[in-house]
Amino acid sequence: MSYMSKLSSFMSLQIKRKNHARFLYTVHHNEKRGLFYVKLDDNSRAILHYVAEGRVLDMQVINVPYRYTGRGLARLLTETAFTYAIVNYYYMYLTCEYMQKYYLAVKNPDFEELIVGPPHILEGPDSESLDPNTIYELPDPEDFLIYTS
Repeated sequence: MSYMSKLSSFMSLQIKRKNHARFLYTVHHNEKRGLFYVKLDDNSRAILHYVAEGRVLDMQVINVPYRYTGRGLARLLTETAFTYAIVNYYYMYLTCEYMQKYYLAVKNPDFEELIVGPPHILEGPDSESLDPNTIYELPDPEDFLIYTS
């Protein structure tokens, strides 16, 4: 399956989710600093920080100011970063716990080949793929437990 059809499949699952943050905020990308960010009303920023190591993006942390939590900004940043990785043929190592939970919530066989770690989300009890034919609304990433050894 081509990357564009994988991207289309991934994005069609995301559109079913009732999340309005993507219509209210613009995600910016600073490749030199390894940041995806959203400029907020009070001149603060919600950020996703990553480190590029060859063809692997180590997705390290998401920081959303407390005042803006619950508005879908972490999800918006995560979806943008995943889309960027798919379109640009990167692999991803998910250090960020939120991104691990999000991956487990949206996981499908085509997407799995892009995730290279950490090992506990690749082989843990929650690592089973969801059946995309039975998903009408994606689960919230917070519903997934992350088991570390």
